[in-house]
Amino acid sequence: MSNIIQIQTNSRNTGDRNTGNWNAGSWNAGDCNTGDRNTGNWNAGSWNAGDCNTGHCNTGDWNTGDWNTGDWNATNYSCGVFCTEPQKILIFDKPSDWTLDDWRNSEAYYLLSQIQTVFWVSSNNMTAQEKELHPEHETTGGFLKTVHLTEAAEKWWSELSDREKQVIRDIPNFDADKFYKITGIRA
Repeated sequence: MSNIIQIQTNSRNTGDRNTGNWNAGSWNAGDCNTGDRNTGNWNAGSWNAGDCNTGHCNTGDWNTGDWNTGDWNATNYSCGVFCTEPQKILIFDKPSDWTLDDWRNSEAYYLLSQIQTVFWVSSNNMTAQEKELHPEHETTGGFLKTVHLTEAAEKWWSELSDREKQVIRDIPNFDADKFYKITGIRA
């Protein structure tokens, strides 16, 4: 007997855990999906919540790109309608000349992505209190510690060079008050 469980509440599904009809992927809740984890209908991509998408991770309808929240877009990351070109994004609540791809390819994004709110603490570095709270450390050799974003950001900021701190301050439309409100860092 197979360990694979196929939950198909309707008909003509070829994947697993589909609740609609004519789904070829897995975990689809709509009809006629060929990707995985779609909740809409007629999606050819994966992780779509809208209908008739051929991209991935769309929450709107009729998108051919990825990560769209609007409708009928043939680009990526659009929250508009009938968009064919990458859109400029707001940074610190103001219009910028950057697209989301510009942001994600920037050194500032790379630096900010280094903030860790979850990290491994080995048993030999655990406090007595942590060992008491996490007896599983004896089996696992440690535990995953979670800290608040502001605590993680303070540690991250203190380890940046002056040049790297300036890279953060050079983000378009940089607003020190908003940066503090989100990260707890006075930049």
